[in-house]
This record gives sequence, C-alpha cells and structure tokens, in this order.
Amino acid sequence: MPTRTSPEDAPSHEQSPGEELRKEGSTMALYVAVCLLAGLMAVPDAVGHHGVRVIGIVWGTTIGLTLAHLFAFRLSSRLVSHGRVDPHDVRVGAAQLAGATLVAMICTVPILFLSETAELDAVRLLLAAFVAVVGYEVASSNGGSRGRSLLYAGAVMVMALTIAITKNILGGH
Repeated sequence: MPTRTSPEDAPSHEQSPGEELRKEGSTMALYVAVCLLAGLMAVPDAVGHHGVRVIGIVWGTTIGLTLAHLFAFRLSSRLVSHGRVDPHDVRVGAAQLAGATLVAMICTVPILFLSETAELDAVRLLLAAFVAVVGYEVASSNGGSRGRSLLYAGAVMVMALTIAITKNILGGH
C-alpha cells in the first residue's frame, strides 16, 4: 500500500539566487507601490495649489520606506547571523533598494510630462496599474487564460486599493 505524503513531506521548491533576488525586489516594489498609493489617496486633489509637490511625496515616501526597511533588514540579518553581514544579505538589500527605486522612477515619468493638476491622478492610476500588471503576469505565467489573468489582475488591484483605503481610514485620513 503506498504511503501518503503530507505537505511537510513534499519536496520544497529551492529558489535559485536570481529567483530569490527577483522576489525580494518585486516584494519591495509592490510594498512601496501600495504605500505610495495610500499616501497619494490621502492627499487632496488640489495638492499643487498648497505648495506640496507630488514628486516630493513620491520620493520622500519611497526614501523613507526604503531606509526604514533596509535598517530593519540589516539589523535582523545581523541578529540571525550572530552579528555578521552575509554577502547574500547585501545582495538581497540591493535588490530591495532596486525594487523601491524602480517604482519611484516609474512614478516620476508622468510628473515630468504632465501639469500639476494632472500629475496626482496620473500617478495614482499608474500605481494601481503597476499592481494590476504584476497580478496579470502572475496569473498568465502560471497558465491562466487571458480572461482569467485579467480577472486576477483586477482582483489584485482591488485588494491593493482596499489595503490603501484601510490604511488611510485607520490612520484618520
């Protein structure tokens, strides 16, 4: 009689170093995108008229989140590595920095080319689209049809917007 295997008995998927770095960079990019979306949803639409610039919010938030994350990552890495900084952890931190920077750079493009009255909405839409595109890629790369991938992308975008709205409600915005 064959024995059943439990999930614990199943072989784990070992990630290549490149896969792990892409996952870390993508995680950070998505994290920054959702946090930026929440921050920009809390900003009044007339932001440009009050001396606050969208580019300052984008880069200030991205730099602040990235510094906080890298500080925590480096400290926790040293905690579990008995005070050492492993070269692998340095590569992971660099991938996380690259993911955060990519999102801020993507957000900067419409800011450079649109008027102050249009840039806020454009960046909000761009961030939501970024999350949706990642969702679409997840579904389609796993064999999903175009329709199923679009549905998954829409669900992912709704989830990201729900998180952003929840963050703002809980933060009193």
